[in-house]
Amino acid sequence: MDFSQQIKQSKTDEWYTTEDSVDMITPYLVRGGYKSILCPFDKQESNFVKVLSEQGFDVTYSHIETGTDFFDREDLSQYDAIVSNPPFSKRQQIFERLFEVDVPFALIINFNGLFDAKSRWKLFKENEFELLVPCGRMHFFNGECQSNSPNFQSVYVCHKILPQQIVFDGYASSKV
Repeated sequence: MDFSQQIKQSKTDEWYTTEDSVDMITPYLVRGGYKSILCPFDKQESNFVKVLSEQGFDVTYSHIETGTDFFDREDLSQYDAIVSNPPFSKRQQIFERLFEVDVPFALIINFNGLFDAKSRWKLFKENEFELLVPCGRMHFFNGECQSNSPNFQSVYVCHKILPQQIVFDGYASSKV
């Protein structure tokens, strides 16, 4: 089964990001001078697309349900940065691809188990990355209602976005 079919059939990978979580990364995108942003796991109604567009970024979005498979894209390096909340189940392959094209990125990822696989540990050891760690847990919703805070910590895993390797953020975007 190819990636497109797996995502279409998955019920657990389609969780949406709140505006607060998007607001947390935007000051760093502004500070870095990033203008064109690709949101490769997002639809038009995504908070990433809405919030970043409202803040003046040139946002391109795509989603597996609209026929665009992230792994088939050959234009990733044409964007200043890639920002999204990708499917957690494909994080290894997504990170491999992004480090390969060496484009700046900021992805929300479940921190639990981020470095537990030997291959992922090696991938991060061999590549530059940063972590944006919020105070408390991020919230997600499934399109119908907001979930409670999940039982795991989520962080932004970034590449060439943050001013230092680990940044602790209290959700206040004016702190940059």
